[in-house]
Amino acid sequence: MSWISYITGGMTVILAYAFYVVGMEDGEEELGEEEDNVVVNDFSGRYVTLSCQTCRKLKRHKEVEPNLFQCTKCKRHVDIRVS
Repeated sequence: MSWISYITGGMTVILAYAFYVVGMEDGEEELGEEEDNVVVNDFSGRYVTLSCQTCRKLKRHKEVEPNLFQCTKCKRHVDIRVS
């Protein structure tokens, strides 16, 4: 292999790492971070990541009522209250 192949491979790794770092800085949250025993008195403006049944992906949802969330993309309501 020539030295051009090594330089091209190195530049590809650096570029992929740069895209990964920039993607993490845009506010993407890791899904594994959950807080237990959290009491929320003010539910307005609280955002969580839930699986949206309409979008078929993990999307951010805004809490509109206690334990009632609305998808920020398709506006579908998700009720997680215990029946």
